[in-house]
Amino acid sequence: MNTSDSDDTDRLKQYIRDEKGHLDSYESMIALANWLYTNEYFETNDRVVPTSDLKEILGDRLGYGVDTLLNHLEGINVVDEVSRGGGRFILHERTGRAFFDPNNREMLPLLDEEISRFLEDLHEQESQALESEDAGDDETQSVADGGEPEDADPDETDETVTGGEEDPDDVPTTLRAVAAAALDIKEPVEDALTNPTDHTERIVRFDDVVTEVIESDVVNRGGTYEPMGWRNAANKWVLTTTAKARKENESLS
Repeated sequence: MNTSDSDDTDRLKQYIRDEKGHLDSYESMIALANWLYTNEYFETNDRVVPTSDLKEILGDRLGYGVDTLLNHLEGINVVDEVSRGGGRFILHERTGRAFFDPNNREMLPLLDEEISRFLEDLHEQESQALESEDAGDDETQSVADGGEPEDADPDETDETVTGGEEDPDDVPTTLRAVAAAALDIKEPVEDALTNPTDHTERIVRFDDVVTEVIESDVVNRGGTYEPMGWRNAANKWVLTTTAKARKENESLS
């Protein structure tokens, strides 16, 4: 995992832990940032490293996909993406296969498989939620028959009815809700991912959904599926000036 020695007190490591510590991959993010620092890939000296090089050098050492780690680090301004020409391709992240022709027939079964894996997870999570609700209904019926719920607090009922400070309808709390919010649709998620006749549209939609699920703080994947979508062929990366300053415990002002 470790790609360089790092001081446990350095502010960059602490910053990544604070921002992404809820994710299992946060230690790999720290390792990747440390590697960029050690090898002096900074905005200030115009040194950049291609994604392909990062995958070749660090792919087997990080434990998580390089693309996913870079996306997380970019989202918190630790790394910056520099595109210098080149084309685009569709990346199937679970296998690492790249398709420069969006009409490549070998790509479609992979897309269908990823969507199927996601929908299977979606339905399994909903099935488990229904089972939990049924168990709760059984307890409610027991109370109606004369029993009392454990640790009952008469004040809690009124609070539940009136609601808290946050409207639950405004915050996606289920896999389906997160997916629907990513797609910004009213139709069923299943239809949105499977009905479009344009497979490139399905790719974009699926990529948006899975990326949102991965970045969500309230839902988790229960199955094995990864983003699949358009990527820049010439992506190159640097450690941001702000991240470098944190690593060196310098002032950010």
